[in-house]
Amino acid sequence: MVALTETRMPIEHDFEDIYRTHHRRVFHLCRYLLNSPDAAEDAAHEVFLRAQSRISQYDESLPLSSWLSGIASNYCIDMLRRRNTEKRLFEDESSEMLEPASVAPGPLVNLLSAEQSRNARTALSALPNKYRVPLVLAYFNELNYDEIASILGVSRNQVATLIFRGKQQLREKLMKEKYRALSH
Repeated sequence: MVALTETRMPIEHDFEDIYRTHHRRVFHLCRYLLNSPDAAEDAAHEVFLRAQSRISQYDESLPLSSWLSGIASNYCIDMLRRRNTEKRLFEDESSEMLEPASVAPGPLVNLLSAEQSRNARTALSALPNKYRVPLVLAYFNELNYDEIASILGVSRNQVATLIFRGKQQLREKLMKEKYRALSH
């Protein structure tokens, strides 16, 4: 009994360190994927609960951050699929739109870069899930096309196409916003 307790304590202690070290990155990934800070907080906690229960399955030859990002990505994608299913089942014209990701510029960020960042995030949050998810995984989570293909269950070529089309739509949305701002 004593030996069992001694072997479990370091794992629990190590997992506290894992949580402290990686929570922010997992939260931000969830926020970008789910388009909601509240949903992202819940998702991040669920990701760490799942990771803790599966810690024995972790392959130490791989980066821990990639393993956690994979769990987070899969969980968030499942949530998005459930949302789409629920939306189809309970289709209602008066349903609320997803709230855009909040933007809190740091104290050293000037007004112009804060405005550009806000516009980019708003435009990103307005993209359909099929384009937004690969873009977030590629640019905010820094996954390569093969990793994204594995997470989404599509081919590498499909990932490239989705990212290309997503960037096109993002550019169009940003240009429309720029022209709208200049005309006012």
